[in-house]
Amino acid sequence: MDSTLMGFITDLFQMLSLPYHLEALPFAATDAYDKQLREKILGFPNATERLNQALAGIQERMVVNRTDLFQCHYIVMRLPDTETVLLIGPLLYERIYGKRFEEIFQKLRMPEPLRDALSAYYLDVKFLPNPETVEDLCLLVANYLYGKGQYQVAYENESELLDEYQLYENLLRVPDQPFVNLRFIEERYEAENALLRAVSSGDEMLAAECAERFFAKEIPPRISNPTRDRKDLLITLNTLLRKQAEASGVHPIHIDSHSNSNIRSIEQQSSSEQLNAFRWQMVRGYCRLIREYTLADHSLPIRRAITYIRTDLKADLSLKSLAEQIQISPGYLSALFKKEVGIPLTDYVNRQRISYAKQLLISTTLPVKSIALQCGIPNLYYFSRMFKRIAGMTPKAYRDSADFHAETFS
Repeated sequence: MDSTLMGFITDLFQMLSLPYHLEALPFAATDAYDKQLREKILGFPNATERLNQALAGIQERMVVNRTDLFQCHYIVMRLPDTETVLLIGPLLYERIYGKRFEEIFQKLRMPEPLRDALSAYYLDVKFLPNPETVEDLCLLVANYLYGKGQYQVAYENESELLDEYQLYENLLRVPDQPFVNLRFIEERYEAENALLRAVSSGDEMLAAECAERFFAKEIPPRISNPTRDRKDLLITLNTLLRKQAEASGVHPIHIDSHSNSNIRSIEQQSSSEQLNAFRWQMVRGYCRLIREYTLADHSLPIRRAITYIRTDLKADLSLKSLAEQIQISPGYLSALFKKEVGIPLTDYVNRQRISYAKQLLISTTLPVKSIALQCGIPNLYYFSRMFKRIAGMTPKAYRDSADFHAETFS
């Protein structure tokens, strides 16, 4: 194991104040895993043995996202050619106090004397409102450890806090409070509307907080197959988010592609744990879609012009051609575009083409000439000059620099 690489990784976690441990299997105690919660605070019997059994199945080239009984999250990776694991956690993706704490405390049927100890534990665990932060970082670490794409990502959940086979009325109805179920439904719809508003703003952190409240309002399965039931719920959520993106000024061509990709991903998931993880990814994805493609602040002619440009960079995107497509005069389009976007239309087109060229240079091995054609610039000399003017270096130098950075820690 490269000590320089390992030092870089540990320095990175320290800089971001993320709890991590490097431990050889089997663990001698659970201290590194859960801050002594199971063994010394709660007094769980055989806690270390049970933990080692759970971790024994983690193979090299696996990134395992674990959620424990207490809704704490961990990411575990086995270092190459060793019995040592890199464990990141415990982490909370939701704040657990008040009503949420009571839900967990009651579901786990914990004795009353342990209430204060568990409450204090939650206050001591690092809270990350957006799981994307640590998940993306750990995938980057995995790229360095194993090679880009040379590993599997798995999800494990020790237990679902809600019994998935309870009927709606049995879950919600309280004999002495006959309208609790009514309030539950009202609160769920309120949480749903708050989530949609947050996604519409493109604010991922706010959307994560609202999603946390919405996902906490679990409803029992409507069919006997729990995985199929969760897939159907996610497809419904995808539809709601798709309509919210449209209301936020995103053109349907972008929404349709994104929505269809989500449906395919939902159907590829094989467990409730994977589906639970994907719903967070879906919320973040729609936030990004809206941030990148919303045109709500622009007039209709400029919305159409930008959509034409983004949709087909190989097309004739001259001022005259776009004006004909939009059915306004070239002079009016030019003045309106500069006023609303802040730069001339031609400059915007060139920047979009070079931005796409950068993506192709990094992600493909296509020759520069072919990339120029893909970006709608058939003249290689003109393309190279434009690329250098906008990017500050030639296409070849840009690709070489990207390859150098990718190989530095490989």
